[in-house]
Amino acid sequence: MYDAIIKNGLVFDGLGNEGENINIGIKNGKIQLIPSSLAVQAKEEINAEGRYVCPGFIDIDNSADHYLQIFTAPQAENLIYQGVTTVIGGNCGVSLAPLISGSLQSLRRWTDPSKANVDWHTLAEFLTLLEKNKLGVNFGTLLGWGTLRTELAGEEFRNLTAEELGKLKLLIQQGLQQGAFGVSFGLGYASERVVGYREALAIAELVNKYHGYLAFHLRDEGEKFLSSVDEVVELAQRGKISVEISHLKVIAPPYFKDFPRALKLITQANQKKELINFDLYPYASSGQVLSLIIPQWVMIGGRKVFLKNIHQEEEKKEIIRELKRRRYLYQDLVIADSGKEWWFSGKTLKEIAKDFNLSLEETLLKLLQECEDKIIVFKKNISLDNLKEGISSPYSLIASNDGFYNLANTPRKSLVHPRAFGTFPHFLGYYAGEKKLLPWKEAINKITGKVAKKIGLEKRGVIKNDYWADLVIFNPQLIDSLANLADPFQYPRGIETVIINGKLAYYKGRLSGERYGKILRHK
Repeated sequence: MYDAIIKNGLVFDGLGNEGENINIGIKNGKIQLIPSSLAVQAKEEINAEGRYVCPGFIDIDNSADHYLQIFTAPQAENLIYQGVTTVIGGNCGVSLAPLISGSLQSLRRWTDPSKANVDWHTLAEFLTLLEKNKLGVNFGTLLGWGTLRTELAGEEFRNLTAEELGKLKLLIQQGLQQGAFGVSFGLGYASERVVGYREALAIAELVNKYHGYLAFHLRDEGEKFLSSVDEVVELAQRGKISVEISHLKVIAPPYFKDFPRALKLITQANQKKELINFDLYPYASSGQVLSLIIPQWVMIGGRKVFLKNIHQEEEKKEIIRELKRRRYLYQDLVIADSGKEWWFSGKTLKEIAKDFNLSLEETLLKLLQECEDKIIVFKKNISLDNLKEGISSPYSLIASNDGFYNLANTPRKSLVHPRAFGTFPHFLGYYAGEKKLLPWKEAINKITGKVAKKIGLEKRGVIKNDYWADLVIFNPQLIDSLANLADPFQYPRGIETVIINGKLAYYKGRLSGERYGKILRHK
């Protein structure tokens, strides 16, 4: 007797193969493929006629830990409604473990660190806590190099000493032994600007021993985008390490031409062996922290140095001069989330500047001062041509770069990017369905089996005997995102059934009140 059986659907195995008509049995949380001619009994029979059946979607670049939503919205409803069954946290150089002193100050650009009651230090302790609390989706994590580095060296802009690097390598090694899937770097943030080739290569050599991967938030997504990609490519080749570039994009129109060049660099580097992949979210609007727009030197050294810079006349003049030279980065941006100063949320920078009777540049600095750096902004600044070329690349993956939300408990004072509620249905419905940019089998592979292989997930991401039953059933004619920049708080359509570890997490229009996710450890 099976716990459930899925019949009559077109099954895509997640490996990039054509769909086939086969029945899927589920027993003790695992998959058992059943020939269509074989009659079997099950406690629950799911008729998937006219539907596509595939592995649950895997979000390799998720930020629920950055916003502490793994504690405040552990059900991950917004992701389950999209068909996501597994997420990877610890991206962009920031993770919740391991911690040296117990400080979560590295989260301050996203949320208020004091919201978390930290009672862990090691990764093992943190993962055990998550197992006790339970999550709605499977969760694995990278180790954030920026979190560890900042705890040890503070916000000093300097190289690590040999002794400090040795201490951090021991912590990284311990974290890898306790189940981390690799290490992430946030080279675009002030706290990691000083991270050089020596540091990154030392970590690459260590991660390689544990068959993990490195994830990189690029050093620059504008003027120096191409050299930033080249830096990561060289590191991957020299270190012979698997690399993931997080949310690959160019956000400055004068440099859109560099995106195809970057894809060529990645393609050439992968000729002998596929080492380098990149993820992107399928939208032409970006969502990022405001401080990334400010000239690098202004933010280096932390908030005290920033405040000093903007209050000294000559430094402030130089900041404004540099900002004006790159006005295309911010002239049309919208404030999505301004933390405790919520009244700025939903307004454009131009509207706020008019209220203040200040220039756009002076308004930017004033916002960063009043909102304590914690400002998330949206801007339509990604080339659609580049986005399509990126999605078409054999080396791309799709990710949300967002967190966990629950519509009933989400405050509407701030906006969220539509990717939080629609990344995966939008990718499938628009790019595979409507635009036919790539066939269904390839689109599904980019969010299932290919991602699982990159991460190193064991027995997930593929429909195969004895693999974990993380499954999605969707209507290919209806699947689509309803979320948009004006009204992002909408669940998608077309996802009909989501099974996590053999349990019906979403079925017949209802979300289970149980949390069926498992905490994943790299072996």
